[in-house]
Amino acid sequence: MMDLSPLANPLDEPILCGTAASGLRVLVNHRPAFRRTFAALGVNFGSVDRVAGSNGQPVPEGLAHFLEHKLFEDADGDVSDRFAALGGSTNAMTGFVGTTYVVSTVDEPRRCLQLLLHFVQDPWFTDALVAKEQGIIAQEIRMYDDDPDWRVFFGLLGCLYASHPAKDNIAGTVESIATIDAATLRRCYDLFYRPRNLVLAVSGALPPDAVAEVVAADQSRRAPDARPPHARGRADEPLERRAPRWEERLSVARPRVLLGIKERALGGDGRELLRRELTTRMLLDLLFGRSSRAWEELYGDGLVDESFAASYSTEESFGFSTVGGDTDEPERLEARLRAVFARARSDGFDDAAFGRLRNKLHGSLLRAVDSPEHVAFSLVSESFRGVLPFEELDVVGSISPADLRARLDEHVSDEQIAVAVVRPR
Repeated sequence: MMDLSPLANPLDEPILCGTAASGLRVLVNHRPAFRRTFAALGVNFGSVDRVAGSNGQPVPEGLAHFLEHKLFEDADGDVSDRFAALGGSTNAMTGFVGTTYVVSTVDEPRRCLQLLLHFVQDPWFTDALVAKEQGIIAQEIRMYDDDPDWRVFFGLLGCLYASHPAKDNIAGTVESIATIDAATLRRCYDLFYRPRNLVLAVSGALPPDAVAEVVAADQSRRAPDARPPHARGRADEPLERRAPRWEERLSVARPRVLLGIKERALGGDGRELLRRELTTRMLLDLLFGRSSRAWEELYGDGLVDESFAASYSTEESFGFSTVGGDTDEPERLEARLRAVFARARSDGFDDAAFGRLRNKLHGSLLRAVDSPEHVAFSLVSESFRGVLPFEELDVVGSISPADLRARLDEHVSDEQIAVAVVRPR
């Protein structure tokens, strides 16, 4: 049976880690006081991975998302029905740099884990089923085309990025998915869905010995994977944003504005990425969060409502911040958002407010540890980034107001800012 050993972490949580003979990495967080078990099987393959193989053969836009859909159907029908029969629920999500398949269950954790490992690693591709899936995903893409949040988000990314695939719809286009056939799916599946490019994380009631037993039995049927995990190259992308503005009219009741900032500080190891991410999140919360001066003023002036939010995403080859929401006065809101950055540069930060926000972030990270779902997702993403479980708690404690001031200067400039607006027809 596969060996599991304790994995050091800042919280001294009971995290066990092991590697199956096939190369699959496994992380287990046993919570005997919980009744539910949550398992996440992550694949180091997402929407930005558009080149596969040593010959640089292109991957069609939307293929990672297409694979996610297609794996839920095999020769025995819809996999979701089998999970439901076991009392479990399953789902999956495709992001920029990964795809994750999950199951949550109380009644049959062993059998649900067996089924999760089976359906992700034993695909069934036929041209007839691929053609059927093309129709389903084409409908999904058209649905996204009518979604103002989705349109303004990718409209903004199209302004920020000239060639990086982060600008492309994760689901692809109707035209791109029409080029996908069973042979293309199999080629990309074999390149990316292999043991050393996967991570399994299990958190909750299922004991570690049971997890190890299920994994060992499943992986014994699979050939050892000698290839290293997928490594992404740096895209040939300029540092400055591609265009300053994107606008479109849709069937919406109110305009929606999204201001974006293209990241210039790229690369670094997993801890550097984590520090950049947490520092920027704290900066945006300090400037635009619900306890900020800007929020009080914007809300008091009727320029924003509960849809207003600020967020940051980063990976090795791309990153961006977004700030905005629904408003009746798009131009006025845009000007005020820019003014918030200018005011922060001239006036600096309130150290007391910084301390409160850092404590708030630290507390929210600690509370999240009580969620098996959050823990499993975090273990997968941290493993792919190469950082320790819960390492963000150490990083948050090391961030200072000076770090936020330096981050503001590094991240925010007029050359990096673009704005996307959706207006009513």
